[in-house]
Amino acid sequence: MNKKKYNRFALIAALATQTFLGACSGIGFDNPAILTNEQAIDKIEDLGYKLSTSSVQTTFSTTTSSAGVHFSLLADQTTNTNGNSSWWEFALEPRLRLNNNTSYRGAVTWNTFYNNFYQANLDATLALNIIENEGKPIIDGQGEDRTADCRIAAYFAKGVSQGYLGVIFDRGIIVDDVDVSERAFPNSYKELIENGIKHIEKAVELAEASANFRFDFLSGIILSKAEFIALSNSLAARILSSQARDEEEARALGAAHWNKVIAFAQKGVSGDYILPTTTGGYYNQLVSLLVQRNADGSGWLPPDIKIPYLADESGQTPNYYPQTGILPPISSLDERFDDYFGYTTSFGILMESRGRGLFTNYYRKRWYNASNTLNVPGAQNPFFLAEELRLIEAEALYWLDDYAGAAALLNAPFAARKSKGLLADVGAEREALRRALHYEYAIEIDAAGGAFVPFTFMRRNDLLIGGTPTQYPVPQLQAELANIDVYTFGGKDYFGEKGNFGETVTAANKGWKPSE
Repeated sequence: MNKKKYNRFALIAALATQTFLGACSGIGFDNPAILTNEQAIDKIEDLGYKLSTSSVQTTFSTTTSSAGVHFSLLADQTTNTNGNSSWWEFALEPRLRLNNNTSYRGAVTWNTFYNNFYQANLDATLALNIIENEGKPIIDGQGEDRTADCRIAAYFAKGVSQGYLGVIFDRGIIVDDVDVSERAFPNSYKELIENGIKHIEKAVELAEASANFRFDFLSGIILSKAEFIALSNSLAARILSSQARDEEEARALGAAHWNKVIAFAQKGVSGDYILPTTTGGYYNQLVSLLVQRNADGSGWLPPDIKIPYLADESGQTPNYYPQTGILPPISSLDERFDDYFGYTTSFGILMESRGRGLFTNYYRKRWYNASNTLNVPGAQNPFFLAEELRLIEAEALYWLDDYAGAAALLNAPFAARKSKGLLADVGAEREALRRALHYEYAIEIDAAGGAFVPFTFMRRNDLLIGGTPTQYPVPQLQAELANIDVYTFGGKDYFGEKGNFGETVTAANKGWKPSE
């Protein structure tokens, strides 16, 4: 029997900012520091259920966290000159080197992802320890045996959280064992993703075999078995397709990798997965912020000039806002454009002293709620759009040099660009396909892709502006706890910089537009 104290495990894992000790303080521990695993399980009958619920809820909310605003800025999906969370410094051109300092306001983005996903992983690991090592059943608050359901939920949360950590950070710790003693960060982003995918596959395997499946770990929302399996495969496709840090790496991943991406995508959601906001439950923080409007109707975090630049049929929209005058509204061949984006002559809260080149005349209309927030009961929250799977599969075929197959998917009658946009067919040529995919990620997916989409599409296709960091470093505090040097990425003086595993950590100057 494992007699280790719960809070010691949190210290071993070097998760200092938000440990299990903080999580369990709200679920009934009198003094968790003096409880062994066995004592905690005996004292709190539904501990495992609460751990599983916490891991799932944290995973869902963090995949669409407001910390994703910074990735939207780095991908030129969004622009801003506001100092809130250092947004301006992520939109700024030329790009700045990331300030990996605990006191830096912009550090909220990597701290949020790091703390939350490791917390979810930690809670899930503890739940699995109760089931698989302690050999005890998990009982919910009504006294029902939920062991099988909690096991599925824990593997799902571990898989998604580890996969997202691998997509976002350059390295980490694989925490699958409560006896872990490694304090450094020995696992590469590739290993984190590989292990995360393994856990998602395990969750799906267990769900398929479950005779009495019940997934009620999200407040006010119950997923059917079919929904859970489809959503798990969708997230696996997103994670696995997001591994590469540049175009060279994406191509080098090879046929086995991209065929596996296709296999996941083909088993994913068949329709848009939309979640209603419930009181005290899940809502899409990222979309809520990006559609929010100022009093004059302009966007608080409005679309970057890249959006009208890509959609303007005349080709006259510049890729950097002019120093004088106001740009007129564009004319687009895409029927979706005016439904998704609105035009205004107001620059809202954008400050000229911080760079007029970052200005825009557009705001987001899609997903907007009359309450100016999605955090109201009944608001519709995009969690995963079916069209993203079409784009993932088409791009996988692109990497497999099956240009005809990729074009067929993009030109299919039910593809959004055809059924909604009424756009002309895409030719089966490499550059035409890449342009179409970039456009679709920018227009159709945008914020609805969650934390890092379409940033990761641009990353693996060398479309990020030169000097953009391609990933986040381990946060300063965690690096110091692990006795490794604090490091960082990005900046104009570091084009093409390589990282610890030979990956590109700072984008070369090959992006959708040249670096300033």
